[in-house]
Amino acid sequence: MKTLIFDFDGTIADSFETLLAIFEEVTKRPAKLTAAEVNDLRGQSLKEIIRYLKIKRWLIPRLILKAKRLIAVKIIDIKIFPGMPDAIRQLHENGNKIYIMSTNSSVNIHKFLKKNELDDCFEKIYGDIGLRSKSSALKKIMKRERLRPDDCVYIGDEVRDIEAAKKAKATSVAVAWGFNYPKALNAAKPDALTKTPKDLIKFLEKY
Repeated sequence: MKTLIFDFDGTIADSFETLLAIFEEVTKRPAKLTAAEVNDLRGQSLKEIIRYLKIKRWLIPRLILKAKRLIAVKIIDIKIFPGMPDAIRQLHENGNKIYIMSTNSSVNIHKFLKKNELDDCFEKIYGDIGLRSKSSALKKIMKRERLRPDDCVYIGDEVRDIEAAKKAKATSVAVAWGFNYPKALNAAKPDALTKTPKDLIKFLEKY
């Protein structure tokens, strides 16, 4: 039995297009991002993206709050990545303890999981982790749940997820179907890079 901690947006929920539309709405950009710009941003870290978009740091909390309110309205329409329902169900039935850690709200995540009939597969949802670093949030969860870092696997779709797992001394597993492209994920050197939900199951069964 393993302890699996999943990121939500981009890992379980295919929310990229929705989040992008919400971002453009809350930031009131004069022009929409071009396809080429979006493509470039998917290879960058969050800090690089914020710098490129010229978002002032003091505005970020306000933007996140607005985005969460809009996501609450749209969450019912966001799709789950193909293959993930079966993967999560199998991982749960195999006896693994599964958590979610996300900047998205716990309420939104619970609605999404209930819609996809997966709400019984998770031990606990840690949403609303705010602006603190993901590694700090991960360490806090481990302490609260009395988890050993070497027993935990953190699964996410961004470079910062890999970095957070390393700082928290957990195993890092990157998924290739989310925000950051495989090239960027590989450069961050995760313990594993999985291309499909089936690959994810195979790695976790052997790990």
